[in-house]
Amino acid sequence: MGVNRVILICALAGSAVFYVLYPYWFSWYLFVLLLILIPFDLLASFPGMLTRRVSLNAPRVLEQKSDGQLVVTTLQSKPFPAGRIKVKIIVTSEERTTRPQLLCDAAGGSEYRIKIDTSHCGLTAFELKRINMTSLLGLFSIPVKVNRRAAVLVLPIPVKPPHIRSLPRGIILRPRPGGGFSEDHELRPYRSGDPVRSIHWKISAKHDSLIIREPLIPQAHNRLVQIIRWEGAQERDIILGRLRWISDYLLKWELPYYIRLGKDGPIAEITENGEFISYLYRVLDGPGHSLPIPASIPVRFAWVFRIDARD
Repeated sequence: MGVNRVILICALAGSAVFYVLYPYWFSWYLFVLLLILIPFDLLASFPGMLTRRVSLNAPRVLEQKSDGQLVVTTLQSKPFPAGRIKVKIIVTSEERTTRPQLLCDAAGGSEYRIKIDTSHCGLTAFELKRINMTSLLGLFSIPVKVNRRAAVLVLPIPVKPPHIRSLPRGIILRPRPGGGFSEDHELRPYRSGDPVRSIHWKISAKHDSLIIREPLIPQAHNRLVQIIRWEGAQERDIILGRLRWISDYLLKWELPYYIRLGKDGPIAEITENGEFISYLYRVLDGPGHSLPIPASIPVRFAWVFRIDARD
């Protein structure tokens, strides 16, 4: 834009000198024409400058060391002419903040792509707070406030923790209070006080003794996976990689668990992989995202698995 202004000023100065040296009608018209270009540029471009928009689109989740791109799209709500759009995007991660700039065409539907850094796991936020709309001749620029945001969660590569002997290896079942029906059950000898309807008559006849068919249900879980706060990208890759491995293991065995960042950090109940991803997304996105408190949290956890970056 500054170059266009310098060119116009030089053209005006040259036409003024031309008019002084050759005071004929065409030199005067040339000088007036250059002057008229200034308000014409603003009036002709103003409607288009106010009707241009910019959108940000990025995948919500990416795998570490995979390819991903942020797509910046210019939108045109009205077919008015306008100049280019200057876009400054704020890219924020846990380690640094950068502000790349784009000079986009005014035509609606134009796309520009920025590569997303996936060398480390974590969350990268892209924010667009203001764009500068330039006129057709580039003589004027109008700042327009916008509020666009896109965040990308880069999932870590699963890393097997060094000590996993205490991991549960299956669903723990317990007798169902009050009896009733359950797909899981066990057979045991009759004890005084057992309901008669629970007697398995066919097997009792074979063993010549009363056998009870006792229904079993999964034991209420009180498992906690606690992650220690990391320092730097390298530790974050190790800790979150081990966390993902543990989460995949527990969910594979259909073992729900609680997860907590630090001793008193946000806690959530994880019963499926989507809840695990949502927990990481909100925790890594900082204080702007609050986590819902689980309906019930055990007073004490019988099984606690702590994850840090040590071997």
